[in-house]
Amino acid sequence: MKKGLLVAVAAVAIVAGALFWAWNSLDFIVKTALEHYAPDVMGVSVKVADVQLSPRDGRGKLRNLEIGNPAGFSASRAARFAEVLLEIDPATVRAPVVLVRAIGVESATIVYERGDKATNLDVISRNIESYVKRAGDAEAASGTASGKRRFIIDRLLIRSAKVTMTSPSLKGQGVSFDLPDIELRDIGRKQGGVTASQAAGIVTNAILSRIAQRVLTNIDLLRQGGVEGAIDALKGLAR
Repeated sequence: MKKGLLVAVAAVAIVAGALFWAWNSLDFIVKTALEHYAPDVMGVSVKVADVQLSPRDGRGKLRNLEIGNPAGFSASRAARFAEVLLEIDPATVRAPVVLVRAIGVESATIVYERGDKATNLDVISRNIESYVKRAGDAEAASGTASGKRRFIIDRLLIRSAKVTMTSPSLKGQGVSFDLPDIELRDIGRKQGGVTASQAAGIVTNAILSRIAQRVLTNIDLLRQGGVEGAIDALKGLAR
């Protein structure tokens, strides 16, 4: 009995130690998850320089989040977000549905590159849609819920974003413009929460939609491109 008691105490100590490590290593866990799992969802590399999250007050910050470019495109990356600010309801950090009160994205640089058949952002959007569909099909086939954590995002704001429209022939050069602020509210509220991949798809489509609006309302910008040959190379972006 004494031996069994010692084993039980040891087991509790190990679990307690693991929980303490997880609680105090949330930064490392999130950084690892982003760089390991996000590429499966988006089909491109994902890197983040620094993650600072506090499970106690629910506030956090990501620095220099970089989204790679799909194969076949020349730019070194599709997007870079200098700073992403997070505010999460701390009571829901480990709940099945996490309430994200606010996400603020500052100083994003986005490359909108035209390929032979689609833009780089279109490819990323399709990759996300494909992943979401596969996950949904797998869940339906198993007949049980996937158990993946879901999110409700009260407010998401992307500010001070700059877009460079280019093509492979321009090797990263092109026409740049400021993107109007993008604000989304109540993401996932009607559905009782969305998965991280579904939220990524919603945000990506919102960015694509705003870029398309900017292009259509600023055709003169393309005609006045400052790079020699940019007009011909970028004609497809205005279609």
